[in-house]
Amino acid sequence: MDLVLVQPELGFGGAERQILKIAGRFSPVIYVLRHDPKSTFSGFREFDIRVVKPSLLDIPLAAAARIGMGESASVGSAGARFLSMKIKDDYDVINAHGVPAEWIRNRNGRVAWYCHCPCRPVYGWKGYCMAQHGLFGKAALEASAIAFNAVEQQMARRMEKICANSRYTAENVRTHFGRTDAEVIHPGVDAGEYACKGYGKFFFYPSRIAPEKRMETAIMAFRKFGRKGWKLVVGGFMPGMARNRLYLERLRALAGQGNVEFVLDMDERKLKSLYAGCYAVLFPPMMEDWGLVPVEAMASEKPVIAINEGGPRESVVDGKTGFLVNSADEMAQKMRYLADHPDVCEQMGKAGRRRVEQNYTWKIFLDKMERAFKETAKM
Repeated sequence: MDLVLVQPELGFGGAERQILKIAGRFSPVIYVLRHDPKSTFSGFREFDIRVVKPSLLDIPLAAAARIGMGESASVGSAGARFLSMKIKDDYDVINAHGVPAEWIRNRNGRVAWYCHCPCRPVYGWKGYCMAQHGLFGKAALEASAIAFNAVEQQMARRMEKICANSRYTAENVRTHFGRTDAEVIHPGVDAGEYACKGYGKFFFYPSRIAPEKRMETAIMAFRKFGRKGWKLVVGGFMPGMARNRLYLERLRALAGQGNVEFVLDMDERKLKSLYAGCYAVLFPPMMEDWGLVPVEAMASEKPVIAINEGGPRESVVDGKTGFLVNSADEMAQKMRYLADHPDVCEQMGKAGRRRVEQNYTWKIFLDKMERAFKETAKM
């Protein structure tokens, strides 16, 4: 099968893990807008990665980003390139990933869009994003959201195939685009790459350093947990945006002298080592559409204490592989319960490992994606 894969840029996130696995099976041509081999997984060096040339709209949109439109202008600039791009390679199917790669559908057919989430500043998080801006920024965001939605609705209607990373995302696709046929294909993990090496006296929250990851919830829960001799490790991947640097400063101030350790820019070995040695994993982000962290934690035989919303409601079985909670207070209560019941902690960890092996492997994911590609290509 000749596959073309489209993604705005390649970083270190969950989407890139999926893309790398897809590339490993199908050896696609990968089109991106920006690419720094040092800023993503080394495995991508094996593949044909091509950078899309700027469009005529890039200059004014880039200027708008500098004067305050920020992410809205960046998405608009990316969209302009994808809207105008005609794939010249011979291909059976195009697989689009991060927003707005799906706009490649404008001039190309046989597109399977893997929706990690509908564009958050436009759908679902609009109020939250508005609160981050001043008057001018709010007006710019509102205008760009209207323009984005007009194009996105057309692309979604014309898309031959939509896949979603969770039932939660599929429901959002139905709500925002009226498409009831999005197929849920959960991302996976290589369970054999994860192991349990004991239950050390520390809780672990690995994530990108960003306000929507709500790391303050984990820190507040740990403070309420209140047990001596324990530690919270926040394993953060640090994007370069100024708001994230300021957020990290606030987190450090909140943590104070409370035995909270920040481990920034972890490599894969360090990440898996912390999973292997921790007692349990905390996961409190805002409306996470899926979240690989709970699955990686379960593969490491560690219970997950997650906020009761979004994708974790599908991956975490409350009371069996971890707990779903609604506040920092409830999270602290479950942390104390697990600390007082190490046998339950271990039982939950083993149950989580079995759940991953039965439901969330990369083989399951790739087999389903291959069927989706063949459906799209009518093979």
